[in-house]
Order: sequence, then C-alpha cells, then structure tokens
Amino acid sequence: MRRCGGPILAALFSLAAGPAANVADPLRLVTPTIYGTHLPGLGQPATSLAKRIQKLSAGQLGLDLRQPGQGTETKDILDQVSGGSADAGFSAPSFWAAKIPAAALFSGFPFGPDAKGYVDWFQAGNGRKLYQKMYDQAGYKIHVIPCTFGGGETGGWFAKVIDSKADFEGLRMRIFGLGGRVMARLGAKTVVVPGGAVAAAFEKNQIDAAELYPPSVDQRQNLQGKVKLIYVPGWHQPETVLELLINKDRWNTLDDQQQALIETACEAMLLETLAESGRAQKKALADFARDGVRIAPWPDEVLTAFREAWAEVAQEESGKDPFFKEVLDDLTQFGKGEAGALPQASVGGGEP
Repeated sequence: MRRCGGPILAALFSLAAGPAANVADPLRLVTPTIYGTHLPGLGQPATSLAKRIQKLSAGQLGLDLRQPGQGTETKDILDQVSGGSADAGFSAPSFWAAKIPAAALFSGFPFGPDAKGYVDWFQAGNGRKLYQKMYDQAGYKIHVIPCTFGGGETGGWFAKVIDSKADFEGLRMRIFGLGGRVMARLGAKTVVVPGGAVAAAFEKNQIDAAELYPPSVDQRQNLQGKVKLIYVPGWHQPETVLELLINKDRWNTLDDQQQALIETACEAMLLETLAESGRAQKKALADFARDGVRIAPWPDEVLTAFREAWAEVAQEESGKDPFFKEVLDDLTQFGKGEAGALPQASVGGGEP
C-alpha cells in the first residue's frame, strides 16, 4: 500500500479542519474614557491597562480606547455601556452620583478610605459585592471592576488663609459632590468652574479656593503660578477610585479565560497604582513647595468642623437612600473609614 507523503497529509488535515483552524480575529472592546489618557493618574492608567490586557492575551483581546468627546460624551458613558452602544468604559463612579447617590462612596468621599483601605474592602470585605449590587439594583446592565487608583487630593488651593471655621462664611470655592455639601454647610458658596478654567478663575478673582485633581494632575494646570497656598490633608477625597465598566451581555459572551484575564489585569493595576500614586502625589507637593507654594495643615478646629458637618451630611443621605446607608455602614464596620492618602508627614512640602 502506498503511503501519503507528509505534505499531502498536511494538506488533507488543513482541508478537513477548514476555517475553524484559522486563528480567531482579535477581540477589541470599544472603551470610551472619562479622562484623557494624557493625564497622569486619572487617564494614563487606561493606556497601561489596555497594554496589560493586550500582553496577557497575546494580542487576542484588547481595549479600543476612545478619548473624551471622541464619539461619546463623558456624561453618557454609563448609559452607553449599559445600552450596548459601547462595549466598556473607563470611568470614575463619582460621575454617576447624581443618578446613584451611593456611587460617590466607591470613588472617594469625605473621611473615607485611602487606597489601601479600598483594596482591603474590595478584596477581604463586601466591597466588590456591594459595588456590583449598586449597578444591578439601579437597573444598569453593567459588570463593574474597580481597576486603578488616581490618587488622593489635597484639601484645596486657597487665595485666602483659613484660621477658623468662620473663615468659610461666604468663601467662593470650586468644589463638588459630598465635599461641596460639607463646605456649603460651613457657609462657603460652591461655584461651578470647569477644570481647565480654574487657573483663570483665580486670576480674575472669581473664586477664593478650589479643589481640583490629585497634585500630580494639578501640576498640569499650572495652579502653582496663580495660587500659593494648599491645605492638607484632602479630607473630602482621600483617594480616587477608577472603574472598568463592561456591558453585561458582552461580558457574558467572553469565555472564562478572557474574563479572568481582565479581572487579573485590573487587580494588578490596583496594586500597581496603589504603590505608584502616593509617591507621585508627594513628589508633586514637593515640587509645589520649591515653586513657593505653602503647604499647610488644616487647623484642628477646622478639621473638627469638617467631621461634624460630614456626619450631618452622611446622616441626611443615609436617611434618603437605604443603599447609601448600607454601603456607608459596611465600610464603617469594616474599620477603614479614616482619611490617609496625603499623610501629615508630607505636609511640610520637602522631599519625602
């Protein structure tokens, strides 16, 4: 009997296998981002995450990042991902607090956890379960993964010295969210100013103070050229959590290996940014000090006033929204409810 040669056998097997033998086309998840990827800490980690997923999957899975305004407005990311017109989104849960009040608690809130506290709660507590429950019960078709840390903020940039809580009466401050509620309770007038216009608002004497971004991002705004006083710590947002949202139907079409790969990539990014972000913020504070910016601790009286006002705001929100109360109570019971992203050791502004 004649035997078929090696080349002929190879051809026969190839024909028998047909198209299934071809390597599948790479899967790309269209992913709009809340922040531009040029911003350190807030946007750049999306690029790092995309590269990590690409590498772990040997090029077979990736994120097709879309910059803010590139087909999707930032305010629409949650709705578009839930509705399926975007596969995924790289965002911050605080952006959805007007729709889902508890979202602020997963993003960074007054006297909330630092990065380590959030990692502990996500990994060893009920953080992940409650995070997913939040979107589920609000009716969003979302699989959520806490993915990176953007850094803690300072207490704000001030054109006026704050010696006591009385100094907040009539103070015009650019601040939002739960922190803004606290400041308003102390008599401040909260002002809406786009992030890119804060330096000009100080120059035109339209505001007296502003919270903006973590220090490493504030540097990009050149606020140090307009204002020479920063208060620390950033009691209103000790950390900034960034999330990866994936449309739930799309998530369910991924196989177990692809899902595990994305989860693993986000977990690695959380730990990586936990380690990197604190150093980046301290370096930025040191740079500000060399530029003549005074970095001062809040007076004890003022910090006490912040805590008391926050307790009132938290009680009000808990009374209005049972899920807000459930999350806040769980975090408190977990024992990680103290600010700590910008420690007192770095207040002097020298090299850490």
